[in-house]
Amino acid sequence: MNPFAGRLLAGAALVIGCAVAATLTPLWTYAVSLALFGLPHVLVELRYVDERFAARLPRRTTAWLLLGLVCVAALRALTLVSLGDAGTRVTAELLVGAASVALVLPLLARSRATPFAVAVALALIAGAWFTPVPTLVSLALLHNLTPVGFLAERLRGPDRRRGLAFAALAFGAVPAVMLLAPSAEPLLTGPLSTGHLDDHLPAFVPGPLLGSTFADRLFAAAAYLQCMHYAVVLGVLPRLSTGERAGTLAPWPPRRAFGLAVLGLGAVAALGFALDFVGTRSAYAMFAAVHAWIEIPVLVLACGVPARSRLEALVAT
Repeated sequence: MNPFAGRLLAGAALVIGCAVAATLTPLWTYAVSLALFGLPHVLVELRYVDERFAARLPRRTTAWLLLGLVCVAALRALTLVSLGDAGTRVTAELLVGAASVALVLPLLARSRATPFAVAVALALIAGAWFTPVPTLVSLALLHNLTPVGFLAERLRGPDRRRGLAFAALAFGAVPAVMLLAPSAEPLLTGPLSTGHLDDHLPAFVPGPLLGSTFADRLFAAAAYLQCMHYAVVLGVLPRLSTGERAGTLAPWPPRRAFGLAVLGLGAVAALGFALDFVGTRSAYAMFAAVHAWIEIPVLVLACGVPARSRLEALVAT
């Protein structure tokens, strides 16, 4: 068996296994994958984004983006201690996200990506104005699709066609089947302190859909997509990274040391989830929000600004 066929079979087995698990035990799939891979995937993805995109950004733009991320983390910290009005915090977070997209607009001059970037920023502003909480929940659901954007930006030639074809199946066709096809009655409880599925539906199901027969299916599809997101970020993106650190913001350690650090921090996070799932998830949300909000402007940027060379990164200002 050639290597490509082996990878294809392994990928297909992973897709089918996660789809079946999420359909039959959605809360178990969501909780276990989050506990084991949530924090590790945040760290790996932040490193990938830094190495891949930082050199394309002027230092002033980077500074403003970092300030926006600090604001997002602060807003999530306020949520953690239940300080202030939840609607106001969510509205502010969405407006910070819209501002982050607006920051990269000058870099897209004369690019076909400009209308897309404007549409994203306006959608975030409209969501903040009219339906802030459902908009943020919808973004949490759509965030699971971002690895497709990273693959489209990184891959070239036959690898790109094969990668995106498999992504269309894993991130498109399979969740569509999960949403539309008749399914068996799922297990509604989860492991340890997670409780009942109804307690966790708001993580991925917008408010207007809560209480509908569609809500459980949407959560199951989201739990499956969460697994696919983790699989690509942890299993594929590091293989596509060149390890180029010219122009990066953080002084990332060598890959072996970084991998050991990710494993150690991931073990601590998993223990926290096991002892207090809801409390640990609230703390994890600060880290998750930072990595999620940086993805939107960098993927918009990727649509119109190609990767810089090492020399260009070194002289970036």
